[in-house]
Amino acid sequence: MVQLFDAPRSLADAVSHFLIDGRGRGDHLLVIARASHWQLIRAYLERRAFPVDDGADGLTVIDARKIRTRMMRRGLLDPGRMEETLGTTMAEFATGPGGVRVYAEIVELFAEEGNFEQACALEDYWNHLQGQHRFTLLCGYSAAHFADPRNSQHLRDVFGRHSAVKSQSADSLGSWLASR
Repeated sequence: MVQLFDAPRSLADAVSHFLIDGRGRGDHLLVIARASHWQLIRAYLERRAFPVDDGADGLTVIDARKIRTRMMRRGLLDPGRMEETLGTTMAEFATGPGGVRVYAEIVELFAEEGNFEQACALEDYWNHLQGQHRFTLLCGYSAAHFADPRNSQHLRDVFGRHSAVKSQSADSLGSWLASR
């Protein structure tokens, strides 16, 4: 799934609901987010009485910037490094009991730079991983990256790599873009 967010607060709200739903299903939760977004998501989870103690059972948090750096070589995603980092991580969680629920915003880091080609390459790798492992993935993007009409093809490329496009009424730009 992909969701376009207008603001970090709506992102935190949607992701916290996504994670709570996953916990209710008995899924292991993997959050790959920038530190500032994780702190906001964590605050929303705590307000909803969801345990997020460091090292909480069934919850793993990875800094999106750090894992992205480990997956790259000479400014581009490297297939071998992607397998060593993301592939190994997913294989580890997918072999455990229950399902896996993943929120990831590594693609958002590429989109923020206007590097939609690398964002789509990573989306393709996620799809490859879904062919190997069973997990539910929510990718988050800032809607602002796609507000410029020159980025409409990139938006279609991103949407085409997902089985579902989500939006929230609080995200007026994201909802408008998702309906196009």
